[in-house]
Amino acid sequence: MDIILASSSPRRRDLLQRAGVKFAVRTAEAPVDESLDDELRADPVRAAREVAKRKAGAVVQELLAAEPDQRATEVAVIGADTMVVLEGRIFGKPHSYSEGVGMLRKLSGETHQVVTGVAVYVLQTAEDGNVTVGKGAFSETSDVTFKPLTEEQIASYLRMGESYDKAGAYAIQGAGMQLVAGYEGDYDNIVGLPVSTLLDAFPALRPE
Repeated sequence: MDIILASSSPRRRDLLQRAGVKFAVRTAEAPVDESLDDELRADPVRAAREVAKRKAGAVVQELLAAEPDQRATEVAVIGADTMVVLEGRIFGKPHSYSEGVGMLRKLSGETHQVVTGVAVYVLQTAEDGNVTVGKGAFSETSDVTFKPLTEEQIASYLRMGESYDKAGAYAIQGAGMQLVAGYEGDYDNIVGLPVSTLLDAFPALRPE
Protein backbone atom coordinates (compact mmCIF):
# COMPACT_ATOMS: atom_id res chain seq x y z
CA MET A 1 0.00 0.00 0.00
CA ASP A 2 1.21 3.50 -0.85
CA ILE A 3 0.60 6.01 1.94
CA ILE A 4 0.16 9.74 1.33
CA LEU A 5 0.22 12.40 4.04
CA ALA A 6 -2.02 15.21 2.83
CA SER A 7 -0.22 17.81 4.93
CA SER A 8 2.86 19.96 4.51
CA SER A 9 3.34 20.11 8.29
CA PRO A 10 6.91 19.13 9.18
CA ARG A 11 5.66 18.13 12.64
CA ARG A 12 3.22 15.56 11.27
CA ARG A 13 5.86 14.31 8.88
CA ASP A 14 8.35 13.85 11.72
CA LEU A 15 5.81 12.01 13.89
CA LEU A 16 4.98 9.53 11.13
CA GLN A 17 8.65 9.01 10.31
CA ARG A 18 9.42 8.35 13.96
CA ALA A 19 6.75 5.63 13.94
CA GLY A 20 8.48 3.98 10.99
CA VAL A 21 5.68 4.66 8.52
CA LYS A 22 6.82 5.02 4.91
CA PHE A 23 4.86 7.70 3.10
CA ALA A 24 4.94 10.52 0.57
CA VAL A 25 3.77 14.07 1.20
CA ARG A 26 1.19 15.50 -1.18
CA THR A 27 -1.14 18.43 -0.72
CA ALA A 28 -3.93 19.51 -3.05
CA GLU A 29 -2.98 21.90 -5.82
CA ALA A 30 -5.98 24.12 -5.11
CA PRO A 31 -6.40 25.71 -1.67
CA VAL A 32 -8.56 23.64 0.68
CA ASP A 33 -11.55 25.39 2.23
CA GLU A 34 -10.88 25.47 5.97
CA SER A 35 -13.69 27.89 6.81
CA LEU A 36 -16.21 26.93 9.48
CA ASP A 37 -19.86 27.82 9.67
CA ASP A 38 -21.54 28.57 13.00
CA GLU A 39 -22.63 24.96 13.47
CA LEU A 40 -19.08 23.64 13.12
CA ARG A 41 -17.62 26.40 15.28
CA ALA A 42 -19.94 25.26 18.04
CA ASP A 43 -18.54 21.71 17.80
CA PRO A 44 -14.71 21.83 17.59
CA VAL A 45 -14.33 18.04 17.62
CA ARG A 46 -16.58 17.68 14.59
CA ALA A 47 -14.96 20.73 12.99
CA ALA A 48 -11.47 19.23 13.23
CA ARG A 49 -12.67 15.98 11.64
CA GLU A 50 -14.45 17.87 8.89
CA VAL A 51 -11.40 19.93 7.91
CA ALA A 52 -9.26 16.77 8.01
CA LYS A 53 -11.72 15.14 5.61
CA ARG A 54 -11.52 18.14 3.28
CA LYS A 55 -7.72 18.01 3.21
CA ALA A 56 -7.57 14.29 2.49
CA GLY A 57 -10.54 14.42 0.15
CA ALA A 58 -8.96 17.10 -2.03
CA VAL A 59 -5.93 14.87 -2.64
CA VAL A 60 -8.20 11.88 -3.28
CA GLN A 61 -10.07 13.83 -5.95
CA GLU A 62 -6.79 14.60 -7.72
CA LEU A 63 -5.80 10.93 -7.58
CA LEU A 64 -9.16 9.87 -9.01
CA ALA A 65 -8.76 12.36 -11.84
CA ALA A 66 -5.40 10.87 -12.82
CA GLU A 67 -4.94 7.94 -15.18
CA PRO A 68 -5.14 4.55 -13.40
CA ASP A 69 -1.54 3.70 -14.26
CA GLN A 70 -0.39 6.84 -12.43
CA ARG A 71 -1.47 5.59 -9.01
CA ALA A 72 -0.80 2.46 -7.01
CA THR A 73 -3.34 -0.35 -6.81
CA GLU A 74 -3.95 0.56 -3.17
CA VAL A 75 -3.41 4.04 -1.75
CA ALA A 76 -4.16 5.47 1.70
CA VAL A 77 -4.46 9.24 2.11
CA ILE A 78 -4.15 10.76 5.59
CA GLY A 79 -5.54 14.20 6.37
CA ALA A 80 -5.31 15.96 9.73
CA ASP A 81 -6.28 19.25 11.34
CA THR A 82 -5.40 20.50 14.82
CA MET A 83 -7.36 23.10 16.76
CA VAL A 84 -6.75 24.80 20.08
CA VAL A 85 -9.99 25.29 22.02
CA LEU A 86 -10.59 27.39 25.12
CA GLU A 87 -14.06 27.37 26.68
CA GLY A 88 -15.57 26.30 23.36
CA ARG A 89 -13.79 28.95 21.30
CA ILE A 90 -11.50 27.76 18.51
CA PHE A 91 -8.10 29.42 18.21
CA GLY A 92 -6.55 29.16 14.77
CA LYS A 93 -3.16 30.35 13.58
CA PRO A 94 -2.38 33.99 14.38
CA HIS A 95 -2.16 36.25 11.36
CA SER A 96 -0.28 39.00 13.15
CA TYR A 97 1.82 39.75 16.22
CA SER A 98 -1.12 41.44 17.95
CA GLU A 99 -3.36 38.44 17.29
CA GLY A 100 -0.71 36.16 18.78
CA VAL A 101 -0.54 38.38 21.86
CA GLY A 102 -4.32 38.19 22.23
CA MET A 103 -4.33 34.41 22.02
CA LEU A 104 -1.54 33.89 24.54
CA ARG A 105 -3.13 36.36 26.95
CA LYS A 106 -6.35 34.32 26.88
CA LEU A 107 -4.50 31.00 27.28
CA SER A 108 -2.38 32.34 30.16
CA GLY A 109 -3.08 30.47 33.39
CA GLU A 110 -5.88 28.44 31.80
CA THR A 111 -6.43 24.85 30.73
CA HIS A 112 -7.38 24.47 27.09
CA GLN A 113 -7.99 21.54 24.76
CA VAL A 114 -5.99 20.53 21.70
CA VAL A 115 -8.22 18.65 19.28
CA THR A 116 -6.82 16.85 16.25
CA GLY A 117 -9.16 15.44 13.64
CA VAL A 118 -7.78 12.70 11.40
CA ALA A 119 -9.32 11.31 8.20
CA VAL A 120 -8.06 8.35 6.19
CA TYR A 121 -9.26 7.49 2.68
CA VAL A 122 -8.25 4.19 1.07
CA LEU A 123 -8.44 3.85 -2.73
CA GLN A 124 -8.32 0.40 -4.30
CA THR A 125 -8.08 0.09 -8.09
CA ALA A 126 -9.21 -3.20 -9.63
CA GLU A 127 -7.71 -4.70 -12.79
CA ASP A 128 -10.65 -3.38 -14.81
CA GLY A 129 -9.91 0.14 -13.60
CA ASN A 130 -12.85 0.43 -11.21
CA VAL A 131 -12.00 2.22 -8.00
CA THR A 132 -13.50 1.66 -4.58
CA VAL A 133 -13.02 4.26 -1.85
CA GLY A 134 -13.23 3.53 1.85
CA LYS A 135 -12.90 6.17 4.51
CA GLY A 136 -12.85 6.69 8.23
CA ALA A 137 -12.23 9.52 10.66
CA PHE A 138 -11.62 10.09 14.35
CA SER A 139 -10.51 12.81 16.73
CA GLU A 140 -8.24 12.96 19.75
CA THR A 141 -8.35 15.54 22.55
CA SER A 142 -5.61 16.47 25.02
CA ASP A 143 -5.61 19.07 27.80
CA VAL A 144 -2.85 21.67 28.12
CA THR A 145 -2.48 24.01 31.08
CA PHE A 146 -0.51 27.23 30.66
CA LYS A 147 1.51 28.98 33.33
CA PRO A 148 0.36 32.51 34.19
CA LEU A 149 2.27 34.59 31.62
CA THR A 150 3.60 38.11 31.94
CA GLU A 151 3.44 40.54 29.05
CA GLU A 152 7.21 40.27 28.66
CA GLN A 153 7.07 36.47 28.51
CA ILE A 154 4.43 36.67 25.80
CA ALA A 155 6.38 39.24 23.81
CA SER A 156 9.65 37.35 24.18
CA TYR A 157 8.09 34.12 22.98
CA LEU A 158 6.37 35.70 19.99
CA ARG A 159 9.64 37.35 18.93
CA MET A 160 11.09 33.85 18.47
CA GLY A 161 8.87 33.50 15.41
CA GLU A 162 7.62 29.94 15.91
CA SER A 163 4.04 30.99 16.63
CA TYR A 164 2.70 32.02 13.27
CA ASP A 165 1.94 28.65 11.70
CA LYS A 166 0.69 27.10 14.96
CA ALA A 167 -2.87 26.89 16.21
CA GLY A 168 -3.12 28.86 19.45
CA ALA A 169 0.15 30.69 18.66
CA TYR A 170 2.46 28.20 20.37
CA ALA A 171 4.44 25.01 19.69
CA ILE A 172 4.70 22.62 22.64
CA GLN A 173 7.55 20.77 20.92
CA GLY A 174 9.54 23.99 20.68
CA ALA A 175 10.22 26.94 22.94
CA GLY A 176 6.48 27.01 23.62
CA MET A 177 7.01 24.26 26.20
CA GLN A 178 8.30 27.04 28.47
CA LEU A 179 4.73 28.39 28.59
CA VAL A 180 3.21 25.07 29.65
CA ALA A 181 2.61 24.07 33.27
CA GLY A 182 1.46 20.57 32.31
CA TYR A 183 -0.66 18.48 29.99
CA GLU A 184 -2.87 15.40 30.04
CA GLY A 185 -3.37 13.07 27.12
CA ASP A 186 -1.40 12.21 24.01
CA TYR A 187 1.63 14.47 23.55
CA ASP A 188 1.83 13.63 19.83
CA ASN A 189 -1.74 14.81 19.49
CA ILE A 190 -0.74 18.20 20.88
CA VAL A 191 2.12 18.37 18.39
CA GLY A 192 -0.30 17.63 15.55
CA LEU A 193 -0.92 13.93 14.89
CA PRO A 194 -1.97 11.19 17.37
CA VAL A 195 0.06 8.49 15.64
CA SER A 196 -0.65 5.68 18.12
CA THR A 197 -4.40 6.15 17.79
CA LEU A 198 -4.06 6.43 14.01
CA LEU A 199 -2.20 3.13 13.73
CA ASP A 200 -4.60 1.39 16.12
CA ALA A 201 -7.60 2.62 14.12
CA PHE A 202 -6.02 1.81 10.74
CA PRO A 203 -3.60 -1.10 11.30
CA ALA A 204 -2.95 -1.41 7.55
CA LEU A 205 -0.83 1.75 7.90
CA ARG A 206 1.56 0.07 10.32
CA PRO A 207 5.09 -0.47 9.04
CA GLU A 208 5.75 -4.06 8.00
